[in-house]
Amino acid sequence: MTGCLGERMAALFLEARGYRVLYRNFRAAHGGEVDIVCRHRRTLVFVEVKTRMSLWHGRPAEAVTPAKQHLIRRGAKEWLG
Repeated sequence: MTGCLGERMAALFLEARGYRVLYRNFRAAHGGEVDIVCRHRRTLVFVEVKTRMSLWHGRPAEAVTPAKQHLIRRGAKEWLG
């Protein structure tokens, strides 16, 4: 529930700044995932969203581990075809 809200807020934030959201919650067929795929002018952007209600479980950036980065890269590569 918190994650969905965070992703919705992130998409609205990006759109307000001129990004065009192309896809949300992209799941690659062979593993990999990207929370938001968007375009800003001529740049394709892959966004990972981490939502926290408090810092009890750490800062959001700390949750983007090397394993998570691998899944994001895999999802981005599959999106690019």
